[in-house]
Amino acid sequence: MTSTQPTTTTRYEPLEEYIHRGISRRQAAYLRRESSALADMAKLRRGIGAPPGRLPELWALTLDGLPASPGGFSDRGPSDAEAEPTAWEMAAYDAMTVHALHQQSRVQPMHRRDFTSLGRAVRRLGASAGAEDAVRSRFHVIGTAQDHDARLTYLRGLIGQLRAFQIPLDYARLAVDLYKLETSRYADRVLLSWGRDYHRNPTSTTNSATPETGEDQ
Repeated sequence: MTSTQPTTTTRYEPLEEYIHRGISRRQAAYLRRESSALADMAKLRRGIGAPPGRLPELWALTLDGLPASPGGFSDRGPSDAEAEPTAWEMAAYDAMTVHALHQQSRVQPMHRRDFTSLGRAVRRLGASAGAEDAVRSRFHVIGTAQDHDARLTYLRGLIGQLRAFQIPLDYARLAVDLYKLETSRYADRVLLSWGRDYHRNPTSTTNSATPETGEDQ
Protein backbone atom coordinates (compact mmCIF):
# COMPACT_ATOMS: atom_id res chain seq x y z
CA MET A 1 0.00 0.00 0.00
CA THR A 2 1.38 3.38 -0.97
CA SER A 3 2.08 5.70 1.94
CA THR A 4 0.12 8.93 2.04
CA GLN A 5 2.39 10.63 4.56
CA PRO A 6 3.21 14.24 3.52
CA THR A 7 6.73 14.87 2.33
CA THR A 8 9.02 17.55 3.74
CA THR A 9 8.14 19.63 0.68
CA THR A 10 4.37 19.35 0.47
CA ARG A 11 3.85 19.80 4.22
CA TYR A 12 4.81 23.47 3.84
CA GLU A 13 2.52 24.18 0.90
CA PRO A 14 -0.28 25.64 3.08
CA LEU A 15 2.10 28.32 4.35
CA GLU A 16 3.46 29.00 0.86
CA GLU A 17 -0.01 29.38 -0.61
CA TYR A 18 -1.22 31.54 2.27
CA ILE A 19 1.70 33.93 1.87
CA HIS A 20 1.57 33.96 -1.92
CA ARG A 21 -2.15 34.66 -2.15
CA GLY A 22 -2.23 37.20 0.65
CA ILE A 23 0.78 39.18 -0.49
CA SER A 24 -0.15 38.98 -4.19
CA ARG A 25 -3.64 40.31 -3.53
CA ARG A 26 -2.41 43.15 -1.33
CA GLN A 27 0.49 43.93 -3.66
CA ALA A 28 -1.79 44.21 -6.70
CA ALA A 29 -4.08 46.59 -4.86
CA TYR A 30 -1.09 48.63 -3.69
CA LEU A 31 0.21 48.94 -7.24
CA ARG A 32 -3.25 50.20 -8.27
CA ARG A 33 -2.83 52.80 -5.50
CA GLU A 34 -5.98 51.72 -3.69
CA SER A 35 -6.28 53.66 -0.46
CA SER A 36 -7.05 50.61 1.68
CA ALA A 37 -3.96 48.79 0.41
CA LEU A 38 -1.75 51.83 0.98
CA ALA A 39 -3.00 51.99 4.56
CA ASP A 40 -2.56 48.25 5.11
CA MET A 41 1.00 48.28 3.82
CA ALA A 42 1.86 51.20 6.09
CA LYS A 43 0.46 49.27 9.08
CA LEU A 44 2.49 46.20 8.15
CA ARG A 45 5.70 48.21 7.91
CA ARG A 46 5.08 49.61 11.38
CA GLY A 47 4.69 46.06 12.64
CA ILE A 48 8.16 44.87 11.62
CA GLY A 49 9.85 43.34 14.63
CA ALA A 50 6.79 43.28 16.87
CA PRO A 51 5.55 39.84 17.99
CA PRO A 52 2.53 38.50 16.09
CA GLY A 53 -0.60 39.51 17.94
CA ARG A 54 0.80 42.55 19.74
CA LEU A 55 -0.74 45.07 17.32
CA PRO A 56 -4.53 44.61 17.00
CA GLU A 57 -4.59 46.49 13.69
CA LEU A 58 -2.53 43.65 12.17
CA TRP A 59 -4.61 40.72 13.42
CA ALA A 60 -6.77 40.50 10.31
CA LEU A 61 -3.84 41.12 7.97
CA THR A 62 -1.52 38.46 9.39
CA LEU A 63 -3.68 35.87 11.14
CA ASP A 64 -6.98 35.67 9.26
CA GLY A 65 -7.10 32.33 7.45
CA LEU A 66 -3.60 31.25 8.48
CA PRO A 67 -3.54 27.44 8.13
CA ALA A 68 -2.36 25.17 10.92
CA SER A 69 1.31 24.26 11.05
CA PRO A 70 2.45 20.78 9.93
CA GLY A 71 2.07 19.52 13.50
CA GLY A 72 -1.27 21.21 14.01
CA PHE A 73 -1.27 23.20 17.23
CA SER A 74 0.65 20.61 19.25
CA ASP A 75 3.61 22.97 19.50
CA ARG A 76 1.58 25.35 21.63
CA GLY A 77 1.16 25.35 25.36
CA PRO A 78 -1.88 24.03 27.23
CA SER A 79 -3.75 27.27 26.65
CA ASP A 80 -3.73 28.80 23.16
CA ALA A 81 -4.74 32.13 24.61
CA GLU A 82 -1.58 32.26 26.76
CA ALA A 83 0.88 30.63 24.37
CA GLU A 84 3.73 32.44 22.69
CA PRO A 85 3.56 32.91 18.90
CA THR A 86 4.46 29.72 17.07
CA ALA A 87 7.30 29.53 14.56
CA TRP A 88 4.64 29.13 11.86
CA GLU A 89 2.90 32.34 12.91
CA MET A 90 6.17 34.23 13.16
CA ALA A 91 7.30 33.13 9.71
CA ALA A 92 4.03 34.28 8.12
CA TYR A 93 4.06 37.55 10.05
CA ASP A 94 7.70 38.33 9.25
CA ALA A 95 7.28 37.57 5.54
CA MET A 96 4.25 39.85 5.23
CA THR A 97 5.66 42.75 7.22
CA VAL A 98 9.07 42.67 5.53
CA HIS A 99 7.42 42.49 2.11
CA ALA A 100 5.59 45.71 2.94
CA LEU A 101 8.98 47.37 3.42
CA HIS A 102 10.32 45.85 0.18
CA GLN A 103 7.31 47.04 -1.84
CA GLN A 104 7.28 50.59 -0.46
CA SER A 105 7.37 53.16 -3.31
CA ARG A 106 8.08 50.48 -5.91
CA VAL A 107 5.98 50.44 -9.09
CA GLN A 108 6.84 46.82 -9.92
CA PRO A 109 5.90 43.80 -7.80
CA MET A 110 8.62 42.90 -5.31
CA HIS A 111 7.03 39.53 -4.53
CA ARG A 112 7.26 37.22 -7.52
CA ARG A 113 6.41 33.57 -7.03
CA ASP A 114 9.14 31.16 -8.14
CA PHE A 115 11.20 34.11 -9.38
CA THR A 116 14.24 34.10 -7.14
CA SER A 117 15.35 32.83 -3.76
CA LEU A 118 17.06 34.92 -1.12
CA GLY A 119 20.48 33.55 -2.12
CA ARG A 120 20.09 34.51 -5.77
CA ALA A 121 18.56 37.87 -4.92
CA VAL A 122 21.52 38.72 -2.69
CA ARG A 123 23.98 37.62 -5.38
CA ARG A 124 22.23 39.94 -7.81
CA LEU A 125 22.29 42.73 -5.21
CA GLY A 126 26.04 42.47 -4.77
CA ALA A 127 26.62 42.72 -8.51
CA SER A 128 24.16 45.59 -8.91
CA ALA A 129 25.57 47.59 -6.00
CA GLY A 130 29.18 46.92 -6.95
CA ALA A 131 29.81 45.79 -3.38
CA GLU A 132 29.84 42.01 -3.49
CA ASP A 133 32.11 41.52 -0.45
CA ALA A 134 30.05 43.81 1.78
CA VAL A 135 26.74 42.33 0.69
CA ARG A 136 28.02 38.78 1.08
CA SER A 137 29.20 39.56 4.61
CA ARG A 138 25.74 40.84 5.56
CA PHE A 139 24.21 37.71 4.06
CA HIS A 140 26.53 35.48 6.09
CA VAL A 141 25.51 37.28 9.28
CA ILE A 142 21.89 36.26 8.72
CA GLY A 143 22.98 32.64 8.48
CA THR A 144 24.94 32.78 11.72
CA ALA A 145 22.33 34.72 13.74
CA GLN A 146 21.49 32.79 16.89
CA ASP A 147 17.97 34.03 17.52
CA HIS A 148 14.88 35.27 15.72
CA ASP A 149 15.24 38.97 16.58
CA ALA A 150 18.84 39.19 15.38
CA ARG A 151 18.03 37.30 12.19
CA LEU A 152 15.10 39.61 11.43
CA THR A 153 17.20 42.73 12.04
CA TYR A 154 19.84 41.62 9.53
CA LEU A 155 17.21 40.44 7.06
CA ARG A 156 15.44 43.79 7.25
CA GLY A 157 18.68 45.54 6.32
CA LEU A 158 19.19 43.33 3.26
CA ILE A 159 15.56 43.76 2.18
CA GLY A 160 16.03 47.51 2.33
CA GLN A 161 18.92 47.16 -0.11
CA LEU A 162 16.96 44.84 -2.41
CA ARG A 163 14.22 47.46 -2.41
CA ALA A 164 16.69 50.21 -3.37
CA PHE A 165 17.80 48.21 -6.40
CA GLN A 166 14.28 46.95 -7.16
CA ILE A 167 15.25 43.27 -6.94
CA PRO A 168 12.21 41.01 -6.36
CA LEU A 169 12.00 38.01 -4.05
CA ASP A 170 9.78 34.96 -3.65
CA TYR A 171 8.18 35.67 -0.26
CA ALA A 172 6.31 32.36 -0.16
CA ARG A 173 9.63 30.54 -0.25
CA LEU A 174 11.16 32.99 2.22
CA ALA A 175 8.36 32.30 4.73
CA VAL A 176 9.07 28.57 4.60
CA ASP A 177 12.81 29.19 4.99
CA LEU A 178 12.17 31.39 8.04
CA TYR A 179 9.96 28.71 9.56
CA LYS A 180 12.60 26.03 9.09
CA LEU A 181 15.30 28.25 10.56
CA GLU A 182 13.15 28.95 13.61
CA THR A 183 12.35 25.30 14.27
CA SER A 184 16.01 24.30 13.77
CA ARG A 185 15.23 20.81 12.46
CA TYR A 186 15.94 21.80 8.86
CA ALA A 187 17.99 24.93 9.52
CA ASP A 188 21.15 23.44 8.02
CA ARG A 189 19.28 22.55 4.84
CA VAL A 190 18.04 26.13 4.48
CA LEU A 191 21.52 27.53 4.91
CA LEU A 192 22.95 25.05 2.41
CA SER A 193 20.23 26.00 -0.07
CA TRP A 194 21.01 29.69 0.38
CA GLY A 195 24.71 29.01 -0.15
CA ARG A 196 24.05 26.98 -3.29
CA ASP A 197 21.74 29.63 -4.72
CA TYR A 198 24.26 32.37 -4.00
CA HIS A 199 27.33 30.61 -5.38
CA ARG A 200 25.75 28.58 -8.18
CA ASN A 201 23.67 31.28 -9.78
CA PRO A 202 23.03 30.01 -13.34
CA THR A 203 21.95 33.36 -14.73
CA SER A 204 23.75 36.63 -15.18
CA THR A 205 23.80 38.82 -12.09
CA THR A 206 24.24 41.99 -14.09
CA ASN A 207 21.37 44.38 -13.67
CA SER A 208 20.57 47.80 -15.02
CA ALA A 209 18.61 48.70 -11.91
CA THR A 210 19.73 51.76 -10.03
CA PRO A 211 18.90 52.67 -6.45
CA GLU A 212 15.95 54.92 -5.77
CA THR A 213 15.29 56.72 -2.52
CA GLY A 214 11.82 58.17 -3.02
CA GLU A 215 9.49 57.51 -0.09
CA ASP A 216 5.72 57.30 0.08
CA GLN A 217 3.07 55.02 1.50
